[in-house]
Amino acid sequence: MILHYLKVAARSLMKYKMQSLISALCLAAGIVCFSYTYQFVETVAPTDHRPHYDRRLNLSLANNWAFSINQITRMEEELRHAGVEAVTAYSKGLHTREVVFFDPEGRERPFLVRYRNADAYYYTYNGISITGATNEFGPTDVVLSEAFARKAFGNTDPTGMTLRVVNDQSGQLFKVAGVATGKDPNTVPDCYFPVTKPSDNHILYASCYRPENMDLNSFRALMEKIAWPDSQGKPIKFQVESESSQHRQTLLAKLLFLLVVSLILVSGLINFLKFTIQMFFNRQRELALRKCLGSDTKGLYGLLASEVILMMTAALLLSFLLTEWTFGLAYSLLPMDEVPDIRLQDVYLTQLKVYLVVVAVCLLIVSFPLRKLRQVSLYAFLQQSRKRHTFRNAMIGLQLVISMFFAGGVALTWLASNELLFDKMYNPLSEGEQERIVVLPLKTQYLENNIQPILTEVRKMPEVEDIISYCISNPINFHVYTEYERKDKSIARIVMSSGSPRYFRFFHIPMQGKVVPDDASGEVYVSEAFKRLLDADGNAGTVRLDNKDYRIAGIYKALFNEVEDPKYTGSVFMPSTDAQLYYIKVTEATDLPAFLKRLDDLCREFVPSTLPIDLMMLDESDEGLNIIKTMRVAMSVLAVVSLLLVVLSIFSAISMDTVARLKEVAIRKINGATPRNIAWMFGKVYILLFAFTFLLVYPLLFLSMKTVLGRYTLDCIYRWEWPLLMFISVGSLVVVTLGMKIWQVMRLNPAEVIKRE
Repeated sequence: MILHYLKVAARSLMKYKMQSLISALCLAAGIVCFSYTYQFVETVAPTDHRPHYDRRLNLSLANNWAFSINQITRMEEELRHAGVEAVTAYSKGLHTREVVFFDPEGRERPFLVRYRNADAYYYTYNGISITGATNEFGPTDVVLSEAFARKAFGNTDPTGMTLRVVNDQSGQLFKVAGVATGKDPNTVPDCYFPVTKPSDNHILYASCYRPENMDLNSFRALMEKIAWPDSQGKPIKFQVESESSQHRQTLLAKLLFLLVVSLILVSGLINFLKFTIQMFFNRQRELALRKCLGSDTKGLYGLLASEVILMMTAALLLSFLLTEWTFGLAYSLLPMDEVPDIRLQDVYLTQLKVYLVVVAVCLLIVSFPLRKLRQVSLYAFLQQSRKRHTFRNAMIGLQLVISMFFAGGVALTWLASNELLFDKMYNPLSEGEQERIVVLPLKTQYLENNIQPILTEVRKMPEVEDIISYCISNPINFHVYTEYERKDKSIARIVMSSGSPRYFRFFHIPMQGKVVPDDASGEVYVSEAFKRLLDADGNAGTVRLDNKDYRIAGIYKALFNEVEDPKYTGSVFMPSTDAQLYYIKVTEATDLPAFLKRLDDLCREFVPSTLPIDLMMLDESDEGLNIIKTMRVAMSVLAVVSLLLVVLSIFSAISMDTVARLKEVAIRKINGATPRNIAWMFGKVYILLFAFTFLLVYPLLFLSMKTVLGRYTLDCIYRWEWPLLMFISVGSLVVVTLGMKIWQVMRLNPAEVIKRE
């Protein structure tokens, strides 16, 4: 019987080949989008499954001061009397350093690693299992993450290897004590260093279990009692926060993000259900005859369930093909250098889970039309009115709402990001010239030690116009600032940058003054905004920063990519011979891919293959801008997918509609119906749906964006561009899709229809 149902279902689906393919493709696109997003969210903020979450506490010092090892040891001794088993100390963020591993043969293997400081109890507290020869960790023991150990050493066990930190004056050697195989609740590092390393000045946090017989307020009162005085004799205040509250906030953010992206999956599912239900109504005569011939509701449900399972399976296979095609493409298109490491097998597993859930939902939904068939008479079932399209129209309307939401969101995202950053960011370079600047960051000691011979060879290249050094990254990445004490004793924050004074000529920044040597000490350049502040305080020619006096060598308009921010009052540029990166400007006729390849090969003569070089163009070097670009690309992709789903949905719906109403169209044309009458007969529902959804979505999106972005006082929310873009983008696609199908209907020959009947 099951085989019979599958044969009948396959024959029915082949009757509507185009519509079946469209429905399966739409659902596959929704499954792929949701699976990618789910894996991205789980990689960035993995779900925490540790036990006793309500008793886990995070401890920190007020004003974000750093714990010392002695303070943590003292705090642990005090808390042990209250029933706390142990306290773990760790650095929350990840830091970067260059290390050299020594294999058993004594060969050196340098790597640039991201690390976290953690004590021995950190692994037990977070449920991280360690594979290694010892269960106790000494002050020189390092633990590698499983992902880094596999990437760096393959199948070789790194346990027992020694390593040295580059530029560590003490020359201390460390030993790999094991490999961490559990999931870190924080961002997973490449390796864990002990917290006793004296050269580390990173902020240390602490965590512990709250005793079972003590609530959170009692624990906070206990921490206030054991607080010790600071260097000025004032008691240090502890901040105690429950990890469960942080977990709930993270979980809520993840759910909201997944809910937004799941709208694409819902749109694809709507297309599938709409096709299935509409096909069900188009086959009323067949189903009615089956009922007359003795088919019960169970048999009819088995027939529809077989069609659902066949379509879902086809959608699952298409989603696998789409994933295989888009997986590498997505990583190549993302503008960020560091993207989450998502495994392809995890995406496939998520797709399979989504498939099982969607199948269960669809099998439940398709049972509702059968209830109507069972409850009404055969005559009434065959004679029911066109109200059967209510479900289809409602589903198309919901798809239009989703598409307009994403289209309007994309328009607002672009306008808001341009207003927040690009419109307020100083950039005197033309777009063409900005695309001719290559950035060479000095991330490793190998590259830093050999930069001069590399630059000597680079300057010999005929396509190179100019090279300058730069020390502190652009302010958009992170604000490196200094404090200026004003005449009224108030403190003003000033963005600080340093490098070669030829920086202003290189970026075409207007500057009044002289170009001092790179090693000039006691001289600075100030921005026009900072100069106005100095003039207001009566300072002429000099400025005092961090208790040191500097002579003003020049006044420039603003730093490259400097953003107008009320938190900062202008900027200052200090001449320096130090360099964190080099800007290399090439000629217009330069073949950039070939030049980057030559420059990379040149650097590789001095830098081992295990260390990154990370050559990039100027517009790719700003991490903050890359994040914004990634968000805009992701929103744009979702908007395009949602619009395509609507187009395919309307195309499929009107195709099914024309199949069901061929005789009606033929009779109307015989009775003198004009093409305008035929067009309005098929198009009025979709036009009215579009108008209604636009009038619904626009105020809702406006109010939600005003609530979210209102604190930035953005003008783009009140401008007419984004609703116009939303109206045109969705409306034009709807009109084009309707026009194509209506044109085919209007060319219908009534005689051919009557002959087929």
